[in-house]
Amino acid sequence: MRHIPNILTVLRLLFVPLFVVLFFAVSPLVALPISWLAAITDVLDGYLARRNNWISRFGQMLDPVADKLMQGALLFALLFSGLLWWPLAIPFVLKELAQGVLGGLMLRRRSVVVVSRWYGKVALTFFHLAVNFTVVFSVLLQPMPLGMKLVIGTLWLAALGFMLFAFVSYLICYSRMAAEIKKDWRKEQGL
Repeated sequence: MRHIPNILTVLRLLFVPLFVVLFFAVSPLVALPISWLAAITDVLDGYLARRNNWISRFGQMLDPVADKLMQGALLFALLFSGLLWWPLAIPFVLKELAQGVLGGLMLRRRSVVVVSRWYGKVALTFFHLAVNFTVVFSVLLQPMPLGMKLVIGTLWLAALGFMLFAFVSYLICYSRMAAEIKKDWRKEQGL
């Protein structure tokens, strides 16, 4: 039973190529529920792991990878289908790359995995809302009314704002961890 969260995370990884194939080969509307399943399994695996103390190092490392891959697949699909203006994707990509590098450094230096925080989940929620509104209304409403374009644009701006807030918050978290690492190293060296 304790492996259920890890199984859900691996399942989420399998959803990534399935989403991309369905998006381009069948229809964006058919692919969208796959991203919903990924989001549901993300919430469920985290809940089960924390509630039942089924937390594993494997899950702590793989969970954010699965999240980032699905987020990347969503961006990729929107960009290459022409549903998203590519300069809007740049901050999202840069944030995930920077966070991945910093998380990897923390893991390497101290064997610490930085777990997701509430602000990361809020940013991801707004990102998914923006993606869903973009896909659904771009496919169903042609031409799209100006009012809906404004709603979608506002959702993307909110997603971007929360993403930047989350990034700064994670940077603060990383800097505190780096200070602890330095302090522990000095203590070990007798300095």
